[in-house]
Amino acid sequence: MSDPIAAMSAPVLELRSIGKQYRLYHKPLYRFLDLFGLCAADAAHYSEHVALSQIDLSVFRGEKVAIIGRNGAGKSTLLKIITGVIQPTAGQVHVRGKVSNLLQIGSGFHPDFTGRQNVYASLAHQGITGRAVDRIFEEIIDFAEIGEYIDQPMKTYSTGMCSRLMFASSVVVRPEILVVDEILGVGDAYFAHKSFERMRQLCSHDGTTLLLVTHDVYSALSLCDRFIWIDRGRIQFDGEGKPALALYESSIKQQEEERLRQYSAARIAAETNDAVHVLVRTRSGFAAPSPVALETLQLDLGEGRSTTLPVADGAADWNLLPEGNLDGPEILDGRKCRALKAMGSIYHKAEWLVRLPSNSTIRAVRARWSYQGSEPIDIRVFTRQRQLIASGTLSAGDGWTDGEFAASRRASGELDHLQQSDYGTGAFRITGVQFLDTQGEQIATITHGGGVIVRIHLECSASTAEREITFVLGFARHGSAYSVYVYNGALSLTAGRSWTIDVKLDPLRLGSGQWYVNVGVGKANLLDHPSSTYFAVNPGWYHLMATRIDFNVASLTAFDAAGCFTTHPAIIDVRESHDAPIAPGATREVVHDGGVV
Repeated sequence: MSDPIAAMSAPVLELRSIGKQYRLYHKPLYRFLDLFGLCAADAAHYSEHVALSQIDLSVFRGEKVAIIGRNGAGKSTLLKIITGVIQPTAGQVHVRGKVSNLLQIGSGFHPDFTGRQNVYASLAHQGITGRAVDRIFEEIIDFAEIGEYIDQPMKTYSTGMCSRLMFASSVVVRPEILVVDEILGVGDAYFAHKSFERMRQLCSHDGTTLLLVTHDVYSALSLCDRFIWIDRGRIQFDGEGKPALALYESSIKQQEEERLRQYSAARIAAETNDAVHVLVRTRSGFAAPSPVALETLQLDLGEGRSTTLPVADGAADWNLLPEGNLDGPEILDGRKCRALKAMGSIYHKAEWLVRLPSNSTIRAVRARWSYQGSEPIDIRVFTRQRQLIASGTLSAGDGWTDGEFAASRRASGELDHLQQSDYGTGAFRITGVQFLDTQGEQIATITHGGGVIVRIHLECSASTAEREITFVLGFARHGSAYSVYVYNGALSLTAGRSWTIDVKLDPLRLGSGQWYVNVGVGKANLLDHPSSTYFAVNPGWYHLMATRIDFNVASLTAFDAAGCFTTHPAIIDVRESHDAPIAPGATREVVHDGGVV
């Protein structure tokens, strides 16, 4: 006899060692032949693309899970396997509950049928018949708000109208597992907000399990309490939203870095595959707190063979990639070297593409360096396919240090991702953020309507002629997709190399609840252009802290506690009026001293 308590605590979704491969045929004819088993199984006819690899996942009842990742990462393939649209190449899927899915606009709805006919067909497919159908139909129409179009063919609907009707048909019947793939991105902001509230209610009150694939990761943060980040067909992170977003944001930068890396590698080493990358980088992805001097790097190839780079002089087989932050040759403590600078490029690294003798095997990487900073510095050796060979840490110390880092004897995975939260060139560095009351005392919570000072400590990493900067202070409300910003595109700095910036908000008009605070400084008028590069790869930023510092606002009145986002300061003037009433929709112009009121 089954245990009901164990059944309730069991996952509603279990994936074990899921893999999915697709065949990419070189000609359409080969695809046709393969349907009948007549296509030869060799590289001349098709290649195999791994969409998913070794996916292990458990999801429990009522969880709200956002699945994020770049295009082609494997997100939609994963949802199609969960919903049974496609079968995995390997592994097992266990789904305990009825699944309602919204994977594609129009799927399951016939374009020549009216909205009414499609809704009734959808309800019948879900097993809903009899008197309940008419009642549920009215709920769907009310939620979708397309009443006047319901008897028109769906081929006349806009994509937003299709998404409204499909979403309403899926959520009104209270699904056990709701799977949504980007479909809400085509609707308007009002309906997206309404849909998010509906999904939140289903999960909290009805125990619905939500799997949401979206590129709008910031809106997902307001809805989901668990994030799964997929990259290259593998789960790279499974946990809370803030660190997931940090990984996702930094992956945008790493994607651009990888594109440039592949371009340089193809140009430098097109004639050979016997090449590896040697990378020295900051662990945070942001500027090092002090320069990292490098004298020599060496790869041990075994049997007394090696390839050595005198960093200051270079070597024929060591090609320095242009995306980096390496300074010119210098003499430090009598040794000739080059230093990884504490400012300059947005790529805080030095990377070499190293040609190797044929059939070489790397046994270890050696380095001689001098560094006195507080942040660890990583050294990595990896293949052109990002397969990690050796890794280590260049630690801080007095004077010059020698280190050797052995290659892994087992496959150690890919080059690790950075969980970056600070971006920019490092020319200016934010060294601290404080929240103070109007008396200058540090606080963790402020009451709505009270006064607060946000104090930012700023330093210049080197002498500079810049005396105007862009300054941004952002507040993003937890549980909401909305943000509030303080912005100055030409903030003047006095002489010197360190400053204190006080932003006084008195009274504070933010609604109660938890807020995330971001701070950034960049080139003057950075955000005044019509379009702006994504912040993670924008060299106009000196230092952008995307750390989402926690900041709490306490309720003052029932009005604030009722869900107020922000109250706008205004002057409200009431006086007795002797004018004739204005008809609805009409306007009246009053000329006064040559102006229009």
